[in-house]
Amino acid sequence: MRMFTRRGRVTADVGDGFVAGEAAALQIGLAAALTGVERGSSAPVRVDLTFETEGGEHVVLVCRNHTVGFVPPSHEASVRAQFATAGRARLVTTGQVYRDGDGRRLWVGPPRAGGFPQPEPGADTLAAPQRRIFGLALPDD
Repeated sequence: MRMFTRRGRVTADVGDGFVAGEAAALQIGLAAALTGVERGSSAPVRVDLTFETEGGEHVVLVCRNHTVGFVPPSHEASVRAQFATAGRARLVTTGQVYRDGDGRRLWVGPPRAGGFPQPEPGADTLAAPQRRIFGLALPDD
């Protein structure tokens, strides 16, 4: 019996790539997944991503142990089918965290040299988290 064996890795086929959803709600996770130097950089940062479902209704993207995005509805069926094929192996891909306006967004797929497309409509449904200082909620202005 092998209790402590590592799970294999299967590279996901994400085609040309896509912009992950829920960037406004996951700014804390996106920032936490980056190092201090990477946070200060204006250039896109290459990251390794893992797809996870944990039995939920959405497929999430994890980077360096932080949830950083959701797979948009247009790609969810394809990723779920790849989960079934992968079995117990981890489904992985690469991506880039890039600046978009005042925040950050996540590109899932092969590196892009040019600009990044807009997220698909309906990809962002969660509200941005309320501002807090030392865990106390601040009033919205």
